[in-house]
Amino acid sequence: MKKMMRAAVWHGRRDVRIEERPIPEPKVGEVIVAVSWAGICGTDRHEYFGPVFIPVTKPHRLTGCTAPLIMGHEFSGLISAAGAGVSGWKEGARVMANGTLSCGVCKPCREGRYNICDKLGFLGVSCDGAFAEYVAVSAERLFEIPPLVSLRHAPLAEPLACGIHAVKLLGDIRGKCAVIIGPGIIGLSCFFAALEAGAKAALVLGVGTERKALVEKSGGFYADITKQDPLEAALALLGGKADICFECVGAQTALDTGVRLLAGGGSLMIMGVYEKPPIFPMNDFQEGERRLFTSQAHVDEIAAALSLLAAGKINADALITAELTLDTLASGGFEDAARHPNKHIKALVKIGGETEHPV
Repeated sequence: MKKMMRAAVWHGRRDVRIEERPIPEPKVGEVIVAVSWAGICGTDRHEYFGPVFIPVTKPHRLTGCTAPLIMGHEFSGLISAAGAGVSGWKEGARVMANGTLSCGVCKPCREGRYNICDKLGFLGVSCDGAFAEYVAVSAERLFEIPPLVSLRHAPLAEPLACGIHAVKLLGDIRGKCAVIIGPGIIGLSCFFAALEAGAKAALVLGVGTERKALVEKSGGFYADITKQDPLEAALALLGGKADICFECVGAQTALDTGVRLLAGGGSLMIMGVYEKPPIFPMNDFQEGERRLFTSQAHVDEIAAALSLLAAGKINADALITAELTLDTLASGGFEDAARHPNKHIKALVKIGGETEHPV
């Protein structure tokens, strides 16, 4: 008889059930990780009220999976088993993983850009994920967690990697002024990454003042757009329009603000996920020879994010605003976030222990 585990399974819109599922067995090249902590991502929230990307009627183009699926892709844990062909990893190793799923044979994959694979998928969206006691992942996507980073803090490296990747795509930003629209975890990841990459100044725009102290203590400026016009804030705090704007909300108003605040020759980086297609102000954008960038997840930047956490350059505790369990995932996580959209930066789900060896 197969051993069972508890898991949060997506069945439909606002229908996530805690169920008993068989503990996965590792396929060739895979490891099984006993999950300690898992983070709730903005993508998870979109799927909870969606679906957006979870395959419901048509099998996923890469995995062949359809709902119901176990959610979750930001996680930390301990290796409990390894499949054939896996070397260099031992049971009990503290790890996290890049949840990107790719074919390995298309042009982007061959170029090392598997984050934009032609058949791109994600753990917890395209196949079973990490809101469970155990998860199967490719050994090629593993990252060892440094001794100075706790299992509780490690899941933050996944969203932080998104900001690092986005900044890398922009090239050399030393001495430039940046505006970040949206102080959620992705916006903050862009903020931290921009300063680490040598940005002269960074202004974060948000609703309310919940993130003001964090941003200012980290060396940036903050403006509450309900109290101050974004352009006036940029002119006052940056001394002019921005060289770079990170749009991290996925809303028409945020897109319009990004274009309005961007100096001639500047770069707009789209990070937000749009639930409906936006109208792009192309004439205003083109007039100033502005440049449009987009960023999709990350490749190997989790390693850099873990290094920042290990060096204490990012206050991980300040980013964790809630701790949940699988039983409170829906009510205390997704539903609470819908009621209070500006309340949390990163909510974590406690699943396993910090130090115990997996079963």
